[in-house]
Amino acid sequence: MILILRNSRFRLLWLSAVVNYLGLMFYFTVSGWLALQVTGSAFWVGVTAGVNGLSMMLFSTAAGVLVDRLNRKCLIMATLLVQVIVAASVAALIFTEQIQLWHILVAVFIDGTMTAVKVPSRTALVLDVAGRQNLLQATAANFAAMTGAGILIPPIAGMVVDTHGIGWAYVAIGGAFLLSGVLLAFLRGVRRMEPASKTSPVQDFTDGVKYVMTAPAVRLLFLLMITSELFGWAHEPMMPVMAGEVLDVGPMGLGYLMSAGSAGALLASLFLSAMGGIRRKGLVLLLGYIGFGAFLILFALSEWLLLSLLLIAIAYACVALYETMLRTLLQTAVPDEMRGRVLSFQMFSWGFTGFSGLYTGSIAALVGAPLAISIGAGVVVLNGLRLIRSLPGRYNEEQRVQTSVDAVA
Repeated sequence: MILILRNSRFRLLWLSAVVNYLGLMFYFTVSGWLALQVTGSAFWVGVTAGVNGLSMMLFSTAAGVLVDRLNRKCLIMATLLVQVIVAASVAALIFTEQIQLWHILVAVFIDGTMTAVKVPSRTALVLDVAGRQNLLQATAANFAAMTGAGILIPPIAGMVVDTHGIGWAYVAIGGAFLLSGVLLAFLRGVRRMEPASKTSPVQDFTDGVKYVMTAPAVRLLFLLMITSELFGWAHEPMMPVMAGEVLDVGPMGLGYLMSAGSAGALLASLFLSAMGGIRRKGLVLLLGYIGFGAFLILFALSEWLLLSLLLIAIAYACVALYETMLRTLLQTAVPDEMRGRVLSFQMFSWGFTGFSGLYTGSIAALVGAPLAISIGAGVVVLNGLRLIRSLPGRYNEEQRVQTSVDAVA
């Protein structure tokens, strides 16, 4: 967190991210709950998340070309403006009692499209502003901002829904995204990325796909991301169902569950931020990956709120270890001119989180949300155990090779 005090440009970018995360956490808390209110069906809660994830998957790889060619600050501001308009439109439909399922599906599709552009733009901009030597600390600081918002906002969002109605939650979402864009407008010195060669956008896209599929270090990280998002994070679309039908704690309880998860992730992020350099990143990544799946299974089996709060907190602490290492390895393993396209593939993998709602919603409708979550989490654990002998040593070696290359350069 010292980086926030030392680097004024990163501090402004970080504050903009904090406000963005406030709106994002409001959205995460109430989006599924709105679908549950309108339809009363776990299946449609899953479909709503699936449509959001599908739009991310459709547009994320193309968005990477934009991130590598255009001004990243302007891209983020444009997406925030669209998200403000969408949130205001949903709020108006709720207040006028005109909201229908198709409105929700259109809104989450547009939101997923904007997220597909915004997230890789912001992630690449972090390195541009903080510098490669400060990337681990900057990544941990951003993760701490997201998890800090995740602790504060979900209970507030639940209280707003309980006392004032879900429409005001969407007003808060739009206000947070608007303020985030205003703060980012003050960030100076951000220029349009100059392509390394005079190639067409189609060629840039093709080169990005080829690089991700042929570079061993990047390909393995990408496959880990996909399995984590498709099977581990499949629990996220079912959180409203767990709160409403399994634990019977309503929107306030949903807020407490999400807040507890973020608290665990925040503690782990602060630990990583204070640690500075970590040599065995591959080992920490794999331990966090396996722990995420294991504690999700225990969470799914719990029928007591207090125990569920503790288990989800530990699971998300493992996520913080895993994702911070993964993001750091991903950015340091690729050349600067390729970062936007590679990060867009990370966004593509995040789309699987929402997309997984299609199958988790179907399974939950048949046999219950706990079993749906346990199946996905079990796949994560088994995949992690499969890699436990090879992955840590491989990445340590690749880190040493990368250090040697940097020293020669």
